Amino acid sequence: MQIDEEFFNNDEFRDNLKSFEESFKSGHPIYLDADDLTDIIDYYNLMHKDQEADKTADYALSLFPDAPGPITYKVRKCIDMDDIIGAEKYIDRFSEKSIDYYFIKAEIHLAKNEPEMADMLFEEALDMAEDEELDCCILDATNIFVDYNYFDMGDKWIRRVENKNTDDYIELKVKILSSFGEIEKVEALLNKAIDKNPYEHKYWNMMSCAQLINDKVSDALTSSEYSLAVTPDNPHGLMCKAQALTKLYQYNEAINYYLAYIAKYNYDPNGYVQLGYCFMSLSKNAEALMSYIMAERCSSGEPEQLCTIYENMALAFSHIHEEEHAMHYLEKLSKLSKYVDKYHVDMLKGYVLLESGKEQDGLVTLANMLKECHYHSVNVLKASVVLYENNLTDMAYQIMHDHFPFEDETIDFGISYYALYCYDLGKDEEFLKYLKMSVERSPEEAEMTLHHLFPEGMKPTEYCEYIKNNK
Repeated sequence: MQIDEEFFNNDEFRDNLKSFEESFKSGHPIYLDADDLTDIIDYYNLMHKDQEADKTADYALSLFPDAPGPITYKVRKCIDMDDIIGAEKYIDRFSEKSIDYYFIKAEIHLAKNEPEMADMLFEEALDMAEDEELDCCILDATNIFVDYNYFDMGDKWIRRVENKNTDDYIELKVKILSSFGEIEKVEALLNKAIDKNPYEHKYWNMMSCAQLINDKVSDALTSSEYSLAVTPDNPHGLMCKAQALTKLYQYNEAINYYLAYIAKYNYDPNGYVQLGYCFMSLSKNAEALMSYIMAERCSSGEPEQLCTIYENMALAFSHIHEEEHAMHYLEKLSKLSKYVDKYHVDMLKGYVLLESGKEQDGLVTLANMLKECHYHSVNVLKASVVLYENNLTDMAYQIMHDHFPFEDETIDFGISYYALYCYDLGKDEEFLKYLKMSVERSPEEAEMTLHHLFPEGMKPTEYCEYIKNNK
């Protein structure tokens, strides 16, 4: 199961960690068994100390070449780096086909999008388990399916668990139900757990995360506050509250909670990325850039993570008129071609060129991108946003007017942006028409894009009536 920081809050582990770190500094070796070293690897991994985790895993494997814990860490590291061949080489270190062997082998198949093979391997592992280990094995299999976003398979496995009262069961069931959008069932399950133990901040954090996923932001904020009331400054509670405040556009307050989270997990690139987003939303672009630089320094090198960091760094450099540096990071982004769409990179290049004052070059870049992608609706929207954010509202309006498929009732994105362009250009009747359409098809996007036009806290369902009454 996923390890919580509470796992490491005991004297025995702290003593082992201190002795291990002192031995590395002094060069005087101490003896720790494979399980102790695995705990240290897991701790460093939890704290996002990737270099320390790597070194510890290498050290552990030098002493215990077939130890399952360090092998598991190395396999997952290879998978994160999209190195399936490297992952399979580590599998060969197992001296026997144990339960651990089948589980790690299954993860490689999931990384290769082969869930049926993983399912078969989990069944083989289960055949080897003792009766008292069955629930634990089932939950481990469920957790791995969930980690790789195979929620249907995870749901199939978790139904086999006998004891449904453990924290591990509740945590996984919440994740699965949340992925299906069944927030009422999530809340019922967690409320039952909270009734039994209202002073367990973990349950409040699970509730907050589930509510955020299902856009119940005010409720998520309340749940995070309960978590922090029970256990002040617990990191996941800080992160939940920061994310809820971000979704409520309370960026200054969110920044305080992201900083408090980073004080606990100062190696977590995700914390710095989200902090940077808040700074950028407040047009504090120099501060945003410093946050993204820290995110890059802390990054494990996982490609999808780097895509997010490089894109944001490019935008931050662009906003402070450092075109050369912005283009440098877009070049780095383009090299991750397996993880980022070429047209998206071209759109970002157009943005940087426009923001640097090279209007003709920027417009040509966007025009070429749209021709190459045959005016795909997503890219039409992106190009319009680039134009709008560079004060070319007439062009943003026209490109959506001419090329966006509003008549397709399955399209549930982009409409609120067009409504915004209509509003800014004084096209009142058109604004009201597309405001109504955006609220009906995508109220979340309508709120994100248009909330500043309405009283604070107003729900999207009230937008049209407000406009009619305030003409």
